[in-house]
This record gives sequence, C-alpha cells and structure tokens, in this order.
Amino acid sequence: MEKVSLPLPAVRFLSKKEAAAYLGIGVTLFNELGIPCVKLGRRSLYDKVDLDAWIEDYKQREHGRAKEEFIWPKHKKVSTGEKIHVSGGLQQCSRTAKEYAKALGLKTAKMPKHC
Repeated sequence: MEKVSLPLPAVRFLSKKEAAAYLGIGVTLFNELGIPCVKLGRRSLYDKVDLDAWIEDYKQREHGRAKEEFIWPKHKKVSTGEKIHVSGGLQQCSRTAKEYAKALGLKTAKMPKHC
C-alpha cells in the first residue's frame, strides 16, 4: 500500500523577508515601519494575522491612504508679492546680486563692506 501524504496547512508565521513580500514592500521599508514580531528563540517571526491587523490599523492612521489627502489652504500668500530676503553673509557682497537688483529696479541699501 502506497503512503499518501496530506498537504501541509498554510504557514501562519513568516520570516522578515516573507512578511515584507506579503505586504508588497521591500525589507528596508519593512524595517523602518517597526512592525511587531514574535520572538521564537533567536528568530523573529511575523504572524499573518498580526500583519493583517497592522495594515488595517495603518490605513486608519494619518499616514495611511484611507484618510483625506492634505489640501493646501486657498488663502496661501504668493511668494512673489513679498520681499525676498537674501540669505547667507557673502551674498550681500556679490556683484551679481547687486546687478540683478539694479536690473530689476530694486532699491539696494548700501551696506558696509566686510569682504
């Protein structure tokens, strides 16, 4: 009589690489998300039930896609209508900055030279 082997039940615990593939993401991103694991000896395993619960919770949080997209306020000031300050100490001494200001018809304050 031939021995008949039954199929194994579906695996419930996954390795880190398998869990990342189960969620459809890379291992690097999986590590950054800090998904909880089950420690069995020195091995870290991920329960499919926990992964499903984690992704449902993630979808409900602010970072998930289930929340509304952030909409910029409509009353945002236009940056071109305001004075743009020069940043950095060396730019005040630059001939190019002065020439641009002159070409644009902007008033330039005479600054003491520290260059």
